[in-house]
Amino acid sequence: MIIPRHLKKKVNDDYRLIVISDIHGHLDRFRLLLENVNYTTDDYLVILGDFVEKGDQVIETIHFIKELSQNERVFVLAGNCEWALDALLTIPELALQIPKYFQLVSANGCIRQIYHQLHLDDGRETILGVQKQIANYLKDELSFISHLPVTLKFNQFLFVHAGVEKRKDYKKSSLSSLLEMQSFYTKGHILEEIVVVGHLPVSNYYQKSIDNNVLIDLDKKIICIDGGTGVKAISQLNALIIESRQGHISYQKEFVQPLPQYTVHTSVLNDQKEPHKISYPYFQVELIEKGEQFSLCYQKETDQELYIKNEFLYEKDYQLYCLDDYIDTMLSIQKNEKVYLLGIYDEYAYVIYQGNVGWIKSSYISMTSSK
Repeated sequence: MIIPRHLKKKVNDDYRLIVISDIHGHLDRFRLLLENVNYTTDDYLVILGDFVEKGDQVIETIHFIKELSQNERVFVLAGNCEWALDALLTIPELALQIPKYFQLVSANGCIRQIYHQLHLDDGRETILGVQKQIANYLKDELSFISHLPVTLKFNQFLFVHAGVEKRKDYKKSSLSSLLEMQSFYTKGHILEEIVVVGHLPVSNYYQKSIDNNVLIDLDKKIICIDGGTGVKAISQLNALIIESRQGHISYQKEFVQPLPQYTVHTSVLNDQKEPHKISYPYFQVELIEKGEQFSLCYQKETDQELYIKNEFLYEKDYQLYCLDDYIDTMLSIQKNEKVYLLGIYDEYAYVIYQGNVGWIKSSYISMTSSK
């Protein structure tokens, strides 16, 4: 089991520090991001937890991060997903939670991978036997995870996966707060340090836009870096670069967003109305008027009407829901501009243009030439 450990590092010289969070088994994105920020072993690197589950390269990601951690300038912290993985496979009383885990999580992750790989899905093994066999297979990986610290105090920064309680002695915050606190950015803290967190996708904090970029709020002394990888359909893997030169601190942002690029070949101008957004946890909507492409819906908790693409609507237990984070903006874009394609849904394309998510007729775009 993960036992709360707290690290402290003081650096007097100039330094460059890279922070990456919530990789969720997306090793290819992680490697590309390290390449994009020109990471070297002279840099300090902080992995801010949740590098396991949800993706399809979880075991490889653990091995790669374990190898990176051999460098004394690399600090790997635990997140709630590391805690959950370790607990689910090492506490006998939690063995019965494994079937429920399969129902709640996505189709990927190392528990599911090993479950099928060892043919434990044939129903011949008891659930306790399933737990023991998967834990034995992942013995080395679990040993690495179980010894991870939960906070790092680095000069004037405090790194933690989810957040800290409003108390001067942050080390007395509960493990639940450190690893899975909800809405830390909204709640705030009373420390002198700038607290850097992941855990909750940054986009959740915006009411009118889908924005996954690193959120830096020096007034609140909080920096949020989770770009939603492995959690949201519209996501990116973020890196925060902190540089100290002669005592002056500067920040840079970098991200990986592996989406195909398209070119707009017909200029389009739409009336720029106020955007409406659906996001966690308010996905339930009421149908007002069914349309051929978009349907007018009402979201009760946020008290807003918006047009939702029909493909994003689904029914469960006689209730209507929006599939994921959603924005109803109709974009205005000039000919020859570039967009990143999220998906094509009948006559419309869902795209990212200059950081803004919205809709454009799919007939107005074509794949950008690689030449």
